[in-house]
Amino acid sequence: MMRMNEYNNEKITRFPIISCSRRTDIPAFLMDWLLERIQSGFVDVVNPFNKNQISKVSLNPIDVKCWVFWSKNFKEFIQYYITYKNLFNSYKGYFFQFTINSPSELESNILVSLEERFNQMKWLIDEFGLITVNFRFDPIIIYRDMHSNKIMSNLDKFNYIIENVSQLGVKEMIFSFATLYPKVRKRMISRGKVPIDLSFEKKKEIVERLRKICSKYGINMKACCQPDLLKIKGIEQAHCIDTYKIEKIIGEALPKIRDKGQRDGCGCFKSKDIGGYTGIFRCKNNCDYCYASPAKR
Repeated sequence: MMRMNEYNNEKITRFPIISCSRRTDIPAFLMDWLLERIQSGFVDVVNPFNKNQISKVSLNPIDVKCWVFWSKNFKEFIQYYITYKNLFNSYKGYFFQFTINSPSELESNILVSLEERFNQMKWLIDEFGLITVNFRFDPIIIYRDMHSNKIMSNLDKFNYIIENVSQLGVKEMIFSFATLYPKVRKRMISRGKVPIDLSFEKKKEIVERLRKICSKYGINMKACCQPDLLKIKGIEQAHCIDTYKIEKIIGEALPKIRDKGQRDGCGCFKSKDIGGYTGIFRCKNNCDYCYASPAKR
């Protein structure tokens, strides 16, 4: 899966798939940093659980077969790609994880409209091909507003979003319900929202309602990191970083090693994430339900 060589008397690790990034929205906020690292040919990655452990990872096109980008807003990525197209074209392939949820107070820092994000998705599909774009509605979350005492969710634009992405040829949707880690619950309550921990039966009821909408537009639902949802008829396992798809994108065989470093129930194949959680990587989206964001802001 990876090779190690000397690089200026330092060991450098080589991975065929680079994840950029589950930990923070690099395409939206850190394209200048990424461009600098690509031009240098490597990136130092700090182990988020051991700050003293730093690995030097190759970004050389000889070593990197495919980039996997995660974002809620690809505007900056598209602009940089157009400007530095020759540089970006030195890599064989790109794979995009594009999250489009209903605009809500849960994502108060995401000001880009749904229509603009649909246009971004269209651009990515036109430029790289439909197979390169994973559409995500993630996570689904139900909560009580502490001021109005109303039960709220981020599902109010679900039908509208599904209708629009289906017109772009999208046939799959990756989804999950929010995992209510203590830091997530604490953050949401501090912001006036009480997250509701749903029973399996309630999740099933919601999923079956959403599945009717998705079926109407020919879209399959795939669950991310939540194996209990696979008990629901018609729900498949998601493989967000899918080596089989990536092989089709790059026209080259790759090792098929499951990523054991992810959450239980994750269907992803092995990659190297080059992002972080703190410092320059502190995500400016600042979503209430974020798993990656530190507990304190």
